[in-house]
Amino acid sequence: MQPLQICAYWVPALVTFRERHLSDDLSLNCRLRRTGHRQRMQDRLQGKRQLQMPSTSIHELAIQQIERLSRRGFQRLALPRPLENAFEQSTLARRSERLWLEGLVAIGLFNIYLLVDHFLQNSSNSWLPLQIRLCVVTPLALLINLSMRWSPNKIYREVSIAGASCFIGITHLYIESNKNAASSAYAQVGLIVAVIFVNVVMRLQFFYALSASAILLASDLVFIQHDHFLNSSEKLLGITLAVCAISMTAIANYSIGREERLGFLMRLRSEIQSKELSFLNVELQRISCIDSLTGLANRHAYELQFAKLWSESIDSGSCLSAIVIDIDHFKLTNDTRGHLYGDRVLVRVASLLLQGLRCKDDFAARFGGEEFVVLLPGTTQEGAMIVAERIRKLVEVAGSPALPEPGSHPRLSTVSCGGASCYPSDVNCKEDLLDAADKALYQAKELGRNRVCWGELASRQKESSSSYKRPIRISVKSDPLPLTSVD
Repeated sequence: MQPLQICAYWVPALVTFRERHLSDDLSLNCRLRRTGHRQRMQDRLQGKRQLQMPSTSIHELAIQQIERLSRRGFQRLALPRPLENAFEQSTLARRSERLWLEGLVAIGLFNIYLLVDHFLQNSSNSWLPLQIRLCVVTPLALLINLSMRWSPNKIYREVSIAGASCFIGITHLYIESNKNAASSAYAQVGLIVAVIFVNVVMRLQFFYALSASAILLASDLVFIQHDHFLNSSEKLLGITLAVCAISMTAIANYSIGREERLGFLMRLRSEIQSKELSFLNVELQRISCIDSLTGLANRHAYELQFAKLWSESIDSGSCLSAIVIDIDHFKLTNDTRGHLYGDRVLVRVASLLLQGLRCKDDFAARFGGEEFVVLLPGTTQEGAMIVAERIRKLVEVAGSPALPEPGSHPRLSTVSCGGASCYPSDVNCKEDLLDAADKALYQAKELGRNRVCWGELASRQKESSSSYKRPIRISVKSDPLPLTSVD
């Protein structure tokens, strides 16, 4: 068999065997890296779900309702269903507590009035009004007032208070009307007090307050019509006073309800704007710390993280390792294939670099141009060298992105890695660690690229014995493929 035929037969077989060997060697590690990378992406997505942009539809709806309620004239107080539900939920506990306290005070004052009225009248038939008010009205009022402690829903709360107030007002009209001229006039005063209690003191929502006022006015008209101790002018005066009291207190109730809803809407708008601002600030901070091309952390984020890890390593006394990675012959790739293809190479290397990390504590960033840096907290030199070699192999096996031209073969992409490890302390500084890793990278370049070299910190060299000891450099290099050109 001729030599050329032997080469044609064995070279493809050797290439296939080599790639398969490297792939088998990294298959388990690659799966673990992908799993860790997938977990990190899920954590990021979970964080984004927790901090999402507030709904703009609710914000716009709140602004529309603020503009509507701020207009002059009568405006419907009821808000759209989502806003009305939110308003009810935000004011439920506070409103129920207020109704309970004010109702308790009102019941106490009402019973004081009953005793004073009973002893002042001093008549033989005055026991019946006292018994009706003490044995019927007061227990009913106390029962309804006690139910406010459990923050009932809006319909029960408003209807029960409005019904109890109407019952008290009608009972007062029944007891005081048609006895004598003074009692009939006194009944009108009691009705006005009941209207003020419903509309201003308890401040029922406008619809329920207006309904209770209408029932009390209708009851007053019925009792005045059947009262024989009042003449026509006195009846007209009493009805006029009741209408005026209802009108003024209804206007006050409407204004109070309107201001309550406006205040709620403005607070809601402020909260939404605050959340939007917080979201935008976090998003802006995130964008400012990410390299837009590769998706890795940028130089600014790297400096912040490096300072944080250095401080934590000093406190814990653990080892910190740094790896500086440079793409081999990247300038030649840019000059021959164009900058767009060079960007694709950067993205490819960045994704492979993430797969080569061990866990979420490992940090990778684009250092600048075609250089990347990896920080490995709590990692000694042996563990960091394994990570660096894994990254180098991943890039070598994956190769360069495909070329758009049919029949073109991309140049083999490789990386050179330089690393250093130290135990951070006050003796050395961050710059020493990075400088040692950078010098190791240049050593890898000088030795032919596509390899891993390791260096020592300058402070260690000074602390060594008088005999100068060269930095430890451990390199791993694969033989170039026979069918692929490497610069």
